[in-house]
Amino acid sequence: MIDLHSHVLPGLDDGAPDESASLAMCRMAAEDGIRTLVATPHFDAVLGVCDRDVIARTADRLRQCLAEEQIELTLGFAAEMPLTEYAVELYRSGTWPAYDAGRNYVLLEVPPIRNGFPILREMVFQLRMAGATPVLAHPERLEMLDDVQAVEDLRMQGAVLQITAGCLTAPSTSARKRAIKWLRRGWVHLVASDAHNLSSRPPCLSPARQWLQEQFGAEVADALTRGNPEKILRGEPL
Repeated sequence: MIDLHSHVLPGLDDGAPDESASLAMCRMAAEDGIRTLVATPHFDAVLGVCDRDVIARTADRLRQCLAEEQIELTLGFAAEMPLTEYAVELYRSGTWPAYDAGRNYVLLEVPPIRNGFPILREMVFQLRMAGATPVLAHPERLEMLDDVQAVEDLRMQGAVLQITAGCLTAPSTSARKRAIKWLRRGWVHLVASDAHNLSSRPPCLSPARQWLQEQFGAEVADALTRGNPEKILRGEPL
């Protein structure tokens, strides 16, 4: 499996606080069946880091530690960008780390802001005009996307829906209900862990994959946990 959303780089945001925690998370991911893990620290001067070089150096150091610990996991990096007026410029300048070498896909986080849909729709439009396909991080958490037509509008613009694995196996919540509704319509492109730690937000996909296989079949489960993430890392169309 391929996990495109994790906060595993040590000391950069609200994820792993140090190398020991990072290695423990990576070991758990590998044991869960994840073969490629993409670190996506918050690209934020207050809550995370806003220096691409720092992210790259930290990822390189963690790769060395993985090799030393013989943890069989391929580690990549991108960044989770908040919905900010500077996002498009940060993409155009190359400052915002993308998923793929061609910079076709970027990870965009949308906060639950009041009356935020017009802002989100405009951001998706601007990013698409700039040449980027925004992957929306955990959109199932957003009340503003209760409107089915709003989600359809984002899809028609080219936005990619990345739902969080944990919401599928958790007790019934509004987020879970949204995710299942979108899954039934075939709107979800991928599932990711959004891992922050070993307990409440672990780097695991296998429970969600099993649930997807039981509910929607093996082909869907494989597409959302391996096939589509692989295409994104290659910069290929979904």
